[in-house]
Amino acid sequence: MNFTAKEDYGIRAVVDIAVHRGNTPVQAKEIAGRQEIPEQFLEQLLATLRRAGVIRSFRGAGGGYDLARASSQIFVGEILRALSGPIVPVRCVSRSDLERCERQGSCGLVDLWERLRASISEVVDSTSIQDLVDRHEQMRGSQSYMMNI
Repeated sequence: MNFTAKEDYGIRAVVDIAVHRGNTPVQAKEIAGRQEIPEQFLEQLLATLRRAGVIRSFRGAGGGYDLARASSQIFVGEILRALSGPIVPVRCVSRSDLERCERQGSCGLVDLWERLRASISEVVDSTSIQDLVDRHEQMRGSQSYMMNI
């Protein structure tokens, strides 16, 4: 199972906003530069995340983006679902009634796919943006320590 650049960039952008937030909103151009994300693509992702209530935007000269809630209250699963819909390894284990598999009663794989879906959901729904910010800060601290040895 592969997540696309869309999901990767979206999570990185939200973490970047969390790391660099301050008195003024974080500008998309700054995020794009730091994260090496094409700015036009980033703007599309940020618009989707704004509509989903993950981030908020501010217009004008000092405009940009900020988190809509505390970083400890925004979870990776919410970002993934906002950008790409349900997190399912195969369509037949989607929670949507519209995607019921015609072989559902006779397929021996459904249990495997259900367990995989549940495991992925457990990880992404229990990992907050603050967890990722903390990890970012921890890694940045250990790198600067190693450079001084």
